[in-house]
Amino acid sequence: MSIATSRAQEPQNRLRRIWKVPASRAKWLWLAICLVLSGGIAGWYFYTIKTQEAPGPFDDPLRLFGIVSYVIVIITVSYTLRRRFVRGLPGKVQDWLWLHIWAGITAIIIAMLHENFVFISHEFMQGVSDLTGSDWGGAALFALIFLVVSGILGRFLDIWQTHVIAREASTNGVGIAQSLQERIRELEYTVERLSAGKSEAFKEYCLKALGQKKGGSRLLNTTPELKAYEAADFQSAAETLQQRGRLVRSLRRQTSARQTIRTWRTIHIILAILAVIVILYHGTLELLSNVFHLIPAA
Repeated sequence: MSIATSRAQEPQNRLRRIWKVPASRAKWLWLAICLVLSGGIAGWYFYTIKTQEAPGPFDDPLRLFGIVSYVIVIITVSYTLRRRFVRGLPGKVQDWLWLHIWAGITAIIIAMLHENFVFISHEFMQGVSDLTGSDWGGAALFALIFLVVSGILGRFLDIWQTHVIAREASTNGVGIAQSLQERIRELEYTVERLSAGKSEAFKEYCLKALGQKKGGSRLLNTTPELKAYEAADFQSAAETLQQRGRLVRSLRRQTSARQTIRTWRTIHIILAILAVIVILYHGTLELLSNVFHLIPAA
C-alpha cells in the first residue's frame, strides 16, 4: 500500500521541482564597486563644472574620464574571453557576467560625463560630421549607448525565455529538452507496440497522430471504427498519445525559447564587435594623439 501511495505522489512531487540558476554573490560586489567608482567620478565632474568655465573632453579631468571609460569597455570584453576562449580564468561565468553588466552601465555613465553630455542634453547631432569628428568621438559615444542598452534589453529577454524553459521543465513532469526527447521516444515505441498486429484503422490512427506536428491534438478528438478486442489497447494508445502530445508541445516551447536566446546572443555578439571596434578606434587615437602625443591631433 505504501509503495502504491509513493508512486501516486511521484508525479505531484515532480511538478513541484524548481529550476533556477544559483545566485551569485559577485552580483552585489561588482555593483558596489561600480557605484563607488561612478559616484566618485560624478562628484569630481560636478566639482569641475563649478570650478572651470568651459570644461571639455580634451581637458582634464574630463579627458581622464574618457580614459577610464575606455579601460572599462576593455574590461567588459573580458567576459567574452572567460566564457568562450579562456575558461581557465578564476571565478564562475555568472560572476563574470555581472562584471560585464555593471561595468557596461558604468562605462556609459562615465562616457557621458567625459563628453559633458554633448549630444545628450545639448549640442545635438546635426549631421554625419558630428559622428566622425574628433576621431569618431560621437560615433563611439552612440555605439557605447547602443551596445549597453541592447545588452540590457537582451538580458531581460534572456531572463524571460529562461523562465519559460524553467516553467516548462517544472510542470511537464519530465524535465528539460534532453529528458523530454527520451521520454517522447519511449512513448512512441509504446504506441508502435500497441498498434502491432491491429487493424488498418488502428494503425492509421496511430501513424497520423504520431505524424502531426502538434502532437496529434486534433486527431485525438476522433475515434476510428475498431474491432471489439482492440478497445483496451486503443484506450492505452490514446492515453499514451495524449501524454506524448503534451510533452511534444512542452518540448516545442522549450526549443523555441532556446532558439530565441541563441538568436539574440548571435545578433548581440555581432553588433557588439562592431561597436567595440568603433570605441577602440576612438579611444586608441585619442590616447596616441592627446595623451602620449605619438601622432598629430586631428
